[in-house]
Amino acid sequence: MSCAARIGAGLALLIVVACAAPTGPDRPLLRVGTSGDYRPFSYGGTGFDLEVARRLAADWDYGLEWVPFAWPELAERVAAGDFDVVMSGVTWLPERAVVGRMSRAVASGGPCVLGSPDPARVGVNRGGALERWAREHYAAAAIRAVDDNASLGERLAAGEFDAVVTDRFELPSFRRSVPDAPFRCGPAADRKVYWVSPARAADLGPALDAWIAAREVALQRLRVQWFGTPAPRSELDHLIDLLARRLALMPAVARYKSEGGHPLADPVREEVVVDAARSSATERGLDPASVEPLFRTLIELALAVQRRSGDGPAALDLDTELRPLLLALGTRLTDSLAKLAPLDDVALADADWAPVDAWLSPSERERLLSALRAVRPAR
Repeated sequence: MSCAARIGAGLALLIVVACAAPTGPDRPLLRVGTSGDYRPFSYGGTGFDLEVARRLAADWDYGLEWVPFAWPELAERVAAGDFDVVMSGVTWLPERAVVGRMSRAVASGGPCVLGSPDPARVGVNRGGALERWAREHYAAAAIRAVDDNASLGERLAAGEFDAVVTDRFELPSFRRSVPDAPFRCGPAADRKVYWVSPARAADLGPALDAWIAAREVALQRLRVQWFGTPAPRSELDHLIDLLARRLALMPAVARYKSEGGHPLADPVREEVVVDAARSSATERGLDPASVEPLFRTLIELALAVQRRSGDGPAALDLDTELRPLLLALGTRLTDSLAKLAPLDDVALADADWAPVDAWLSPSERERLLSALRAVRPAR
């Protein structure tokens, strides 16, 4: 039986099947989590992310072990260390980001609804980011979460659902079953990333980010093959993504503070964040005096998002989960700024700000842009 067939069989039985390339005593093994049910990222042993994993392993001289998973169990298995990295169309989410490390984004998309604009029965894959989105946008009684994601298009065609929730990547495959059905898509504000386990976050995480950045031209060719467009991702796209990640954590911060009776503003902690940013900027050849206003602006914008936030993800601890992640994002921000500063006005104006615009008003975004323009290398 082929490796692809074994993966499919393993997923059907919800068991782990190892499909490893031969390894010698000095050749490390990379355990890659894959769902096998999500076109065009991972389906039947093929897909964008599986091809990226194969190229990564070849460049690093690693053996590969494909480890199947089902979406409802993914977070638990990442925390348990069942994989070194998950490469299967994973969407960045706050509750995921506090576990291990999430890589640079390799693609950007957003939710789509295929079918009736006013559905009473909504089909969606169980356990992923799209189920969460569906539950935020439709009454709970309308949601029909399924385990066989690939069947959603056919089940819509058969009349089992009035509409299904998918995304820009998977939409073309589902539309083959219902070519005349209407569809609508939201902004491309969701980022697809690789999820590194806690045990490998410190070593594999930065190395993976560097590899992704260095292989951008090859990744563009793979996007054409699997997505139909090169969809290039520049260093500025990465910086915008990091800014959006920071803002996306604020509802969880607000919820923790609200439930614990803590004030939103914390001047002492804010100075810790600013001092860390200045130190990181100095280490990376940036002028710390130009970076400090940016981080003070980020703090002010974060408070604005907190003030207007609804309920964030439950059970995220401010001290042990959110604050360490925010500091890590600060370091990654200064890493990116060191590659870009001074930022080009034309590039800033032409960039895709959809991930940030999900959180900020136009005037708030302009404040952020002004602070970014002021960042300078050290003299």
